[in-house]
Order: sequence, then C-alpha cells, then structure tokens
Amino acid sequence: MENRLRRVCLGAGGLLLCGLAYALWLRVVGLGIPCIFHTLTGLDCPSCGVTRMCMALLRLDFKAAFHCNAAIFCLLPLGIAVAARQTYVYVRYGRMQLERWAMVSVVLMIVVLLVFGVVRNLV
Repeated sequence: MENRLRRVCLGAGGLLLCGLAYALWLRVVGLGIPCIFHTLTGLDCPSCGVTRMCMALLRLDFKAAFHCNAAIFCLLPLGIAVAARQTYVYVRYGRMQLERWAMVSVVLMIVVLLVFGVVRNLV
C-alpha cells in the first residue's frame, strides 16, 4: 500500500508541477498551446477555454472561469470526486476498476461535454 501511495503522490506532484510551470510560462511569455480542432475547423471543441479557465481559477476569479468553459467548470467537482474515490480505491486495495456510480458519472460527463461542444457552436 505504501508503494502505491508513493506512486500516486509522485504522479500527482509531477502533474501539479507541470501545470504550475505551464501557468508561469503563460504569465511570462503569453504563448499557449493552440487547439488543433479550432485551428483546423474554426469551431470550438468542448475543451476550448480550459487553459483560460484554469488561469482564472488560479486567480480565484470564478465568474471568469465559468465564462471560459461553463461545462467543464460545472463538471469539475464531479470529476474530482470520481478521481479522488478511484485514487483511494487504488491506494487502499490495489484495484483500478471503476465502480458503478463512477462509470455512470464518467458517461454522463462525456455526454454533457459532447452536447456542450455542439451547442456552443450553434449559438
């Protein structure tokens, strides 16, 4: 169990460090990674605006974060809950199997993001 916990902490720490380094890069240089879908089609994908949303969340500007990508902003607590529960189950029991509620939640999030991706381009 300690080995799994160490592995999760190292992975989470590495992701956090990469995210903070990217945020610092954006603040200093102002150049971000462009959306390939938007570049090719001119349409917004379901995740367009996530970088701006994350930067707004770092400033604790929740209104701006919501306006950058409303769907992911609203689904974030559910996604964090699923990830936290799955991490706990992995560390405690060594299993990577999604529980029923987590599977339903993931499917629901995918459907909401697909609908959001279509609707945001129609408006």
